[in-house]
Amino acid sequence: MIRRLFIAFTLYMSLGQAEAATQYFTEPSGSVRFEQYTSGTLALWRMPSPGTSVFPGGSCKSLTIPGDAATTNRWFSLYLFLKANGGNYFMYYDTLTCNVVSFGIDG
Repeated sequence: MIRRLFIAFTLYMSLGQAEAATQYFTEPSGSVRFEQYTSGTLALWRMPSPGTSVFPGGSCKSLTIPGDAATTNRWFSLYLFLKANGGNYFMYYDTLTCNVVSFGIDG
């Protein structure tokens, strides 16, 4: 009896928790717009309609890159390089929190 209650309770608790998934996508640098806030957080908005366009594979209308200086500088360097030379970037992001997990040059 106790074992059945424990199993039922465990199943009940697991139903209420959404599982995070990491989504991958790649696209040209011109398809994203970004803003940096005073906190250091970098927000990415997808073109053509920032704030309404959804990133591939999820329901996020904006993505956040964690706000430490090294990561922000890396993003700016990558973005400026791609704007000057053409090419695509790739990104992995958490579909539950809309936080960027990883990014780089797709090539």
